[in-house]
Order: sequence, then structure tokens, then C-alpha cells
Amino acid sequence: MAAETDELTGRARFLDEQHVVRYRVRVYILVRLIVDIVGVMIALEMPQRTALIPLWAILALDIAGLLLYGLAFGRRPQLSTYLQLVWAGLLVIALNYSLGQVAIMTWLFLVPLGLAGGLIVARPGFNSLVSLSLLVIFGSFAAAVYLQRLPLELGLPIEQVLSLALAVGVILIVLNALVETLVVHLFQTQEILVQTQVQLIQTQSELAQRDSLLYDVQRETRRIEQLSAIGQIARQVSKALRAPLIAIQRQLNRPDADLNQPEVRAAIQAELVKAEELLGGLEQFAGLGDIQPQNVNLDDLLINEQAALHLPPGVTIHLHIPPILQPIQADPDHIRLLLRHLLRNAVEAVGERGDIWVALEPAPEGVRIVIRDNGPGIPADQIPRVFEPLFTTKARGFGLGLAICLQVVRMQGGRIQVESKEGEGTTFTVYLPRVPRHLPEELAQDMAG
Repeated sequence: MAAETDELTGRARFLDEQHVVRYRVRVYILVRLIVDIVGVMIALEMPQRTALIPLWAILALDIAGLLLYGLAFGRRPQLSTYLQLVWAGLLVIALNYSLGQVAIMTWLFLVPLGLAGGLIVARPGFNSLVSLSLLVIFGSFAAAVYLQRLPLELGLPIEQVLSLALAVGVILIVLNALVETLVVHLFQTQEILVQTQVQLIQTQSELAQRDSLLYDVQRETRRIEQLSAIGQIARQVSKALRAPLIAIQRQLNRPDADLNQPEVRAAIQAELVKAEELLGGLEQFAGLGDIQPQNVNLDDLLINEQAALHLPPGVTIHLHIPPILQPIQADPDHIRLLLRHLLRNAVEAVGERGDIWVALEPAPEGVRIVIRDNGPGIPADQIPRVFEPLFTTKARGFGLGLAICLQVVRMQGGRIQVESKEGEGTTFTVYLPRVPRHLPEELAQDMAG
């Protein structure tokens, strides 16, 4: 982990510093080129005079140096920057030869050059190296001037020239100290920023690993729950199937049993129908793993399922469907099962007489289905178990309808809630998102266990 941290820190620091330094170099070259272009325009306006080094030659050499610097910086940034600044310092001294006299104003160009090193390459000690090199070049030139070893005119007394040269040297030293202090502060700040970025990357990586681990744990938990549900379903299926088989066996064991008698055949047929209904419900429950999402109009499916219901004469269904309801992405067969079982559950709850209210309502990022009846309601202690497979409080049925509804809603990434009061009725509220929140492949894998 420590090695990975150091590698991330170095990589982040390199990329960030490289980007900033390249920007500074572009600004430096642009400013210097503008100064050189202005110098060329001034040189063209000046009267021609004989000089040891023509002004246009100095400007051309400076432009050539800048171009070479721009090309070489990508490979050797610190070395190329150092050589460029030293070259620029030599050209500043050469300006005196171009003008034919000791021009003190040209010495001031050394001040920004002494600052440029620390501004371009923000490394502790680099600006001191540049400033020291410029001081050596300028000091050698000033000493040669003082000793009158140069063929240049002095516009001022030699003592004043020496005093101004010392002042320029002190300015370079003071500014270098300030720049070094600033560079150290910036370098430390950059270190803190890079470390913060690395910590952020590590945190994001750890969160991703934890999310992956959490997903694996949740998936394993669902698999364990499915295995537990399979065992529970197996026990309840055995119990539910045993009842019709025992009833058939009793009919066959009667002393007067005769398969040709209509009542005996009817009794056996009724028990076989119960067993077939149980197996059909189990087949529906087990077949929910294969989903095929597509555009589904809930209002059309609801109207069709209501029309297919066999309602007792005393039962009335009140529909509330908004004029405009956006379609959702879902498996239409699964949604039909959901609506069918919820409607049948409500019809069975009210019995021979009662009212059922069904409403489709737009919801944030989805749609809400509300089905309410005024039946006898569900005892409070049984509400937590209504979605368990093969759990039922009714005389008829096997308790698979609401289990199928719960599985359909989960596969869609929605929610289903039940509220009930004894003597007042029951309300089922289903929220379905407009787009499934689970991938079909994940659901199929989870259903497969």
C-alpha cells in the first residue's frame, strides 16, 4: 500500500507540475517575443550606426534562443530554462556593445530575468542558481567596466556606475530571497494538494472496493434468502399438496367408492383442480427470472385485466386513470401478473358485496398504483407475512399471488406497501420506476441463484 501511495503521489505531482510549468513557459515566451518585436520596430526607426554588435543581431539571437527553448523544454525543462535565462542575461550585456556605451537602463532587464527562474520552475534552489549565474555575468561585466577594460563610453562617473551596479546586485539578491520564500511556500502547498488528491483517489478506490464487496455480500445474502425460501416453499408445497391427495385417497377408500359415480368423480376432480392451481402458481413464481423490458402502457393493461375479472353482482370497481400517463419500461407479462393478482386479491377480500378503488397516479420518476377495498381487512399480526409464499388467510387459494406481486415489483426496482385495518379494508400501494433500476442480467443471475 505504501509503494502504491508513493507511486500515485509521484504521478499526480508530475502531471500537475508539468501542466502548470508548460503554461508558465508559454507565457514567458510570448512576453519575450512581444518585447523583441517592439525592439525590432524601435531598431528600424533608429538611425543606423556602426556598433560591435548590431541591435538587430541581438534581437534575432534572442528570438532564436526562445524558439530553441520552446523546442527543448519538453525533454529537459530545468536545464533548458536555466540555459535560456543565462543566454538572455548575456544578451542584456551585449546590448551595451550594440549601443556603444554603458547603458545602465539595460541592466534593469536583469531584474525580471532573476525572477523568471522561480516563476517558471517552482523548485527550491533553482531561482538561486539562476540569480547567482546572472550576478556572476553582471559582476564580471561591472568589474571590467570599473577597470576600464571595455571599449565603451561611460555616461556617468565611474563611482556612480559602480554604485548603480551594486544597487542592481542588491536588488537581485533581495528579490531572489523573496522568490525563494514564495517558491518554498508554493512547493509545500503543492505537496499538500497532491497528497490530498492522492488521498481522494485512494478513498475513491477503497469506496469502489467496498461497494463491490457490499454488492457481493448483498448478492450472497439474496442467494441465502432464496435457498431459505426454497426450503420454506418446499415444506409448504408438501403440506398444500398433501391435503388434496388425502382427500382423493379418502374418496377412493370409501367402502361404497365407485369411480363411475358422479359425486365421487366430482370430488376427485375438485381436488385435482386445487393441485393444478397450486402447481400453476408455483410455475408463475418460478418463471419470474426471465424478464424482457419494453414500453408498457399501464392504463391499457389495467383496463384489460379488469375486463377479464369475474365479478360478483354486488362488487363494483371504481377506476381512476389520468388523461395522460407516460409509459414505463417493464415486462408486460409481469405487469399483467401484478395487476391480475392484486385485483383478484381485492375481489376475494370483499366477497359477494363491496367496493374496490383502483387508481393510477404519476409519481417522481415513475408511476404509483393504488388498489383499495372495503373488505374485512387483515389482522395486524398477519400483515408482515402477507407477501410470504404459500401464506394465506383465505379459505381458498394458496398464498402465491402476493408473493408473485412482491417479486415482480422487486425485479422492476420498485416498492409495494400494504395498509390494513380490521373492519375497514386494505390498501396496496405499488411504486414502479419509469426505467428498471436493475439490469435484466443481474436479476436473471439472482433468480438462478
